[in-house]
Amino acid sequence: MMKWNFSELLKYKQAPMEFNEELDLLGMSQELFGDVILNLEPVQVNGWAQMERDDVILHAHVTGELTTPSTRSARPVKFPLDFMIDEVYIRDTEHADRYEIEESVILIEDDVINFSEVLVQYIFLQIPLQVLADGEEQEAMPTGDGWEVISEDDYLIEQAKGEETATNTPLAGLADLMADEHEK
Repeated sequence: MMKWNFSELLKYKQAPMEFNEELDLLGMSQELFGDVILNLEPVQVNGWAQMERDDVILHAHVTGELTTPSTRSARPVKFPLDFMIDEVYIRDTEHADRYEIEESVILIEDDVINFSEVLVQYIFLQIPLQVLADGEEQEAMPTGDGWEVISEDDYLIEQAKGEETATNTPLAGLADLMADEHEK
């Protein structure tokens, strides 16, 4: 568990506190994101933290592997992790003006930096919106009774052709009524 009291980090003003740890975050990741993170191998985290003008600057490189469900079939898909984290932890909100907008500036509550929790959140953010299992890209899209999933490309082709789709909703007739009103 990577958790530090802010007061502990005060001694790292001249030289950074370096870390290189392997963390098992499976329990925490499944508690927070169990529907998306099916499995998480222990992650390797190396980096440093240093005090700078009463704030903590933290840099870390994270590598590992997680398993997430395919967005098409829900089959498990292994996904490699390899990303960087750069954050600034402040105790005083007035210090936020010291940093650029694009920097991740976090106000410390209770004088504790729980970096393990931050890691789980960053790991979750690494998962792409579309994850496909091997071979799924070539497989036909799912279909059912009266419905089908089409690709975005197929959708755009249909729209370009100007094909009208039939609507079976009780409000479909209102569209014609509104068109009549605009013509008057």
